[in-house]
Amino acid sequence: MIKYKTFLENNYNWVDWITLIDSWKPWKNIWIIALTHWNEIVWLEVFYRLLKDFDIKNKLKSWKIYFISANIESYKKWLRFIDDDLNRISDKRSLDNSYEFSRFKELINVLDELDYAIDLHSVSKWDLNIWICDECLIDESLNFFDIKTILYDDLSNSWALISYLIRKNKKAFWIECWNHNSKDSFIVWYNNVLNFLSYYWFIDFCIKTSSEIDKYKFIYEIYPKSSNFKFLDDYNWFTKIKKWEAYAIDNDYDYINNYWFDVYIWLCSKNIKYWESAWFLFKKTI
Repeated sequence: MIKYKTFLENNYNWVDWITLIDSWKPWKNIWIIALTHWNEIVWLEVFYRLLKDFDIKNKLKSWKIYFISANIESYKKWLRFIDDDLNRISDKRSLDNSYEFSRFKELINVLDELDYAIDLHSVSKWDLNIWICDECLIDESLNFFDIKTILYDDLSNSWALISYLIRKNKKAFWIECWNHNSKDSFIVWYNNVLNFLSYYWFIDFCIKTSSEIDKYKFIYEIYPKSSNFKFLDDYNWFTKIKKWEAYAIDNDYDYINNYWFDVYIWLCSKNIKYWESAWFLFKKTI
């Protein structure tokens, strides 16, 4: 898209597809990343509006902001990824012949300069806005995210891009908007990015936060055993599964909630691949 051309062509320190906004008042650095997956383009609009509407170049009080377009090759080819999901490999030491892993190694050169990060994602359907953070950052994030649903865990053990930063003792967050192309969802996320920048003293902006929060603690990630896996219902995000309730089948194996509490399904893939995770289980907390 022509309006996003600058974000798809710029580079920083010989790393492609990074646009740097510099206040020339050095102290801390922040990373705003988009296009980890090809069709999550709403976040390019966030970049564009920050530059054109908000005038971030002139309103940046201090520090640097890096706008990172993570996986342009998948964007060009209209594929979720080329070889491996870029948001599933930060805990890997080596993936031979993987484009995404080579891109991750490029990004490490920049990630090591950063102090804060916000990773921007979207989904194809379901009316749900969420943010994801490390369990040690929940209380802090309540001061700037205006979103009702939060997922949390010890992200230092995770495979996500922001987990690399968590392991480096940086403050990193992940947010999801509920539709790739929704104007309403764009407004929600644009305002939350402004909240985020304001809270960490990059800009002046009146922060608004949500008074009602639903918290979900990660329990388990489950992989199908075969290509015959199927769910027993057309589950949406955060469908409640009661104790002893069956919710999926794989050949002769039944998936049953054998926890002593209700669990909630998140990210039920409709196109199951037995070598990829199909869903996550969460426990709702106070």
